[in-house]
Amino acid sequence: MAASFAAGSAGSDPHGVAAASVADVVETTLEAMPLADRVAQLFVVPVAGTTLTAEEAVWLRTAKPGGVLLVGSNIGAPEETAALIADILATNTALPPLVAVDQEGGLVSRLPGDPAPSAPEMGLLPPAEIAALARARTDFLAGWGISANFAPVADVAWDASSFMAGRAFGSDPAWVAADVAAYVEGASGTRVAHGAKHFPGHGRGTTDSHLALPTVDLSLADWWETDGLPFAAAVEAGVEMVMLGHLFYPAWDELPMSLSPVAIRVLREDLGFAGVVVTDDLGMAALSAFGAFETVDLAVAAGVDLLLYAIPPVEPAALIEHLVRRVETGAVGQERIDESVRRLLRMRLG
Repeated sequence: MAASFAAGSAGSDPHGVAAASVADVVETTLEAMPLADRVAQLFVVPVAGTTLTAEEAVWLRTAKPGGVLLVGSNIGAPEETAALIADILATNTALPPLVAVDQEGGLVSRLPGDPAPSAPEMGLLPPAEIAALARARTDFLAGWGISANFAPVADVAWDASSFMAGRAFGSDPAWVAADVAAYVEGASGTRVAHGAKHFPGHGRGTTDSHLALPTVDLSLADWWETDGLPFAAAVEAGVEMVMLGHLFYPAWDELPMSLSPVAIRVLREDLGFAGVVVTDDLGMAALSAFGAFETVDLAVAAGVDLLLYAIPPVEPAALIEHLVRRVETGAVGQERIDESVRRLLRMRLG
């Protein structure tokens, strides 16, 4: 079930979704967008601090990116955080940007006061309790004006050496799959879209992708029986987004999974995922072998819908302008951009 919200809305319906089919509204909204606005929808960008600067506000109003990512350095006193989110949303009242966080609970938490614990703690509970806690966290985030949460973690932490050992629901694939499904079901039908991560699975790796590219030696056949189970469960439960990890699966592709058409083919064709495919932060050192613009080109060619930046290697404006030029010169078809924008709009308006 898609997240039922218009981004930035706390209950209003400025797009008339109730009066017309979502498909009609999506097409009407898309047709009204100039090329630069369509391209910008594919980017989630950071802001610098706990308040929105005048320069940032002007750029957000002009560029109209698809989303803004909040990290720990953006979270100040409660009144500061509320004002920051309100100011971000006000930069585009027609189609407010997604305001995104990583609120997994435990080790990875952005906003204080989360009513739900970490995934390892929830993994000890029955599915009904996990679903209730997921809903409580989602309501908590919606109260702040958050519209996208990159959770739950769908990785299987096979042993204590796994980099995901402190963030995953557990070490048994079937058990983790049941927990992920419960979490997604508990969070569904709300104004906060969720993203299962880190596809196709970071749990076998011991390397931090912020620092280097982890290698996972796992065939596709073995993946289906193990690490693939939680992602299949997330898709079956109706998760709105799947986040691609910066992971090297040599049995799958020579490219990292976050830039891999093979990974997206498995998601789309084999798992039947029709939602939004988002990358992990494209500024991580795991992708240091690729240039900033090459990364954009590869991600778009692979079929990624949402390019996420916490620490952009160059100014986001340059990344957006680069992709606009690629479309204008015919190197990237406009229909390729439009298919991603349609998915994003369906998620936001559905």
